[in-house]
Amino acid sequence: METINLSKPMKVKGEEVRELSLDFDKITGRVLIETETKCRAMGDNTPDLTFSMKYQASLAAKAAGVKYDDILDLGGSDMILVIAAVKSFLFNPASEAKPEEPKPFNQETEKA
Repeated sequence: METINLSKPMKVKGEEVRELSLDFDKITGRVLIETETKCRAMGDNTPDLTFSMKYQASLAAKAAGVKYDDILDLGGSDMILVIAAVKSFLFNPASEAKPEEPKPFNQETEKA
């Protein structure tokens, strides 16, 4: 889960919210496809939707459990932070998996 501290509070269900928690574990394959379908229906013709801000904002809304319009109403700097978190999820979904450490070069072992 990623938490974004908002520079300006937002209203969610009538309550003022100062941080937005994005739970990307809520995002399933079904959610990805349904969100793609909705974005296409809204006229988004970006060839690869992972680069579409509409798609990214829609996924952010799903991950945060808020309305799409709530995400769109964020201030610009807050929106950029939210979109950056979604991009990180989309382009590096296994960010918690650590790659194997490279072994240091050792001339003695390389000769064998």
